[in-house]
Amino acid sequence: MHIATSGSKIEISKESLTAKIAKKFSKVLKHGDIVFLYGDIGAGKTTFVRYLINSLEKEKKIKLSEITSPTFSILNEYEIKDIKIRHYDLFRIKNSEEIKNIGLFENTQNCLTFIEWPEKIKKKIGNNYNLFFKYNFKSEKRFLEFRNKKKVIYLMLKINHKLHKIKGDASFREFYRKKIKSKSSIIIFSKKEKRKNLLIYDAINKILIMNKFIAPKLIYQEYKNNFIEVKDLGKETALDVIKRKKSKFSTFEKIIDLLIKMQRIKTKKIKNFQNQLYKIPIYNNKMLFNEAKLFCDWYVPENARKNKSKINKILVTKIKKLLQKLKLKNDTFVHRDFHVSNLMYFKNKLAFIDTQDAVIGNQAYDLVSLVDDVRYKTSKNFKKKIYNFYLKKNKKNINENFFLNDFEILSVLRNLKIIGIFTRLAKRDNKKLYLKLIPYTWRLIDLRCQNNDLLKDLRIFLYKYFSKKIRNKYGN
Repeated sequence: MHIATSGSKIEISKESLTAKIAKKFSKVLKHGDIVFLYGDIGAGKTTFVRYLINSLEKEKKIKLSEITSPTFSILNEYEIKDIKIRHYDLFRIKNSEEIKNIGLFENTQNCLTFIEWPEKIKKKIGNNYNLFFKYNFKSEKRFLEFRNKKKVIYLMLKINHKLHKIKGDASFREFYRKKIKSKSSIIIFSKKEKRKNLLIYDAINKILIMNKFIAPKLIYQEYKNNFIEVKDLGKETALDVIKRKKSKFSTFEKIIDLLIKMQRIKTKKIKNFQNQLYKIPIYNNKMLFNEAKLFCDWYVPENARKNKSKINKILVTKIKKLLQKLKLKNDTFVHRDFHVSNLMYFKNKLAFIDTQDAVIGNQAYDLVSLVDDVRYKTSKNFKKKIYNFYLKKNKKNINENFFLNDFEILSVLRNLKIIGIFTRLAKRDNKKLYLKLIPYTWRLIDLRCQNNDLLKDLRIFLYKYFSKKIRNKYGN
């Protein structure tokens, strides 16, 4: 049952539920919207309109109107401060000429229009919601069903009791679990960056699925209305399993096996659900530089009171020099955010989520994401154990010196990016939760700089301008 087209039926047998839904629906409507109310006599159309208008009046703190059916008058009008409402009942209308005479669609842009018995209108109208009211005489139950596409996601996310908001991430996406009986799926809603978060996300998932990996399969898409529906991979992440198990490393062994298999993917392009060819981008030095520069753009202005421009000028030079020291080719499928919170356990198998940023890049990058995960703290020895296990499994395909060089450089650059992103989330998006991860991110930078001559100079520079107090200030 798709939330937009096949209908979303909600029981409204109790008037309290009708009132609740009408109130939430009122918050979706804007000037110019037209609401078609279909249904037999006694199905609840006028009751719904009454609760909706009264909820708007309560919100504006004005006296509640007595809302009656306009069956005989054909039109009832209401004014709620700046909101003009027209409530039509076309039951007694006989032909299109009569509809024309009542001026049904004149100046609708300045008001909200509710129309009962809209099936008598032959003309196609935009800006409309289609609400179907049904009454089951045997069970004496009433239902409301939404079938239109326009803006329906906004409505359904607000009022469908079968949709439950679930924990999101640092992106602009919102996630909802839709559950009907024993079946469930995930609704992903994204107004901002929707091409990446919806279209590209599904394209990458398609590539993974065709290469026999588990990823959220598309069930339905309503791209124009900013959402897709995908298969639900459950609630258990790899992190949940690791926290529960006594032997944490056994799970990491499985994750490394998955990583190595993923890195063998050769598919670089695919048709998305709009039938357009999507080609996975190359993770070149320009992209890496722009990401690391987020530290300069966001963290430096917030935490370096003096010499901001000087610090950033030197940092930009140092970042560019580090990028020039990378040894490995950009020839590997890279998830780009490969860590234990982005892997699900589905039917005892590891599955991918959060894939929209995938690129073709450096072989060391995803191991960096896993080993130097800023969200899950591990000891230096445990990190080394994961790293060595990866090398052991990949011994024939790796130049160990080149790989270590790139691993350490990419770790530092990635963590500079992360500090910049977490600062941006706090300042721009008011998501301050991520700030507490910054001190540990600094410690990861320190770890990778300690034994690498290329990075020691950067460490000295950073510590000169960002004291221990500054690096740890978000710790608690």
